[in-house]
Amino acid sequence: MLITPFASHAVDLENGKKQARSCALCHGHYGQGTPGPASPRLAGTPAGYMIKQIEAYINEDRINPRMVVTSSLHSLSEDDIDDIAAYYESINLDKINPVLNHIPLWRGDVALGRELYEGDCKSCHRKNGMGKSRKGIPALALQYPRYLFRQIKMFQWDKRVHDDDPEDDTFDNLSDKEIEALLSYVSSLAPNNKK
Repeated sequence: MLITPFASHAVDLENGKKQARSCALCHGHYGQGTPGPASPRLAGTPAGYMIKQIEAYINEDRINPRMVVTSSLHSLSEDDIDDIAAYYESINLDKINPVLNHIPLWRGDVALGRELYEGDCKSCHRKNGMGKSRKGIPALALQYPRYLFRQIKMFQWDKRVHDDDPEDDTFDNLSDKEIEALLSYVSSLAPNNKK
């Protein structure tokens, strides 16, 4: 067991693994996710960020009824949520199987994408796209581009809040072509695409 700054109890990774079994139905046995728009990678996600997202689904600040029911989120205790988040944060896909850590390249204007990323994303998600684990900021470079595209559209449609700020307008004026450019650059930051 280990203690995390997000939890007031000793985190139980075995309990987290057990509780996460229902998550594996969509997100994969190791939390690797799928390349489509609906099942993001959970492996390696900062625990603090994951806890906030689980709570957002439970409180209906984020809406996905099928996921909430399938995962039995309403039956989880706070300790279970902490354990699940710590479990997924602890998973290193490269050590399990590097193929599971593969992020596909997204086609688009990489130069424009880099300009957009450095203007709006770099300060929080870091220059290398790997996020800030201690601050609960996810690694964009380790997420599937189709999922990120959908999330940016959700921000634009006011179906999801970016950066815990309902007034955040980071994506409001981006065209689909600019979003694709941004994702082409972000996907180029994935470790498998740098080799």
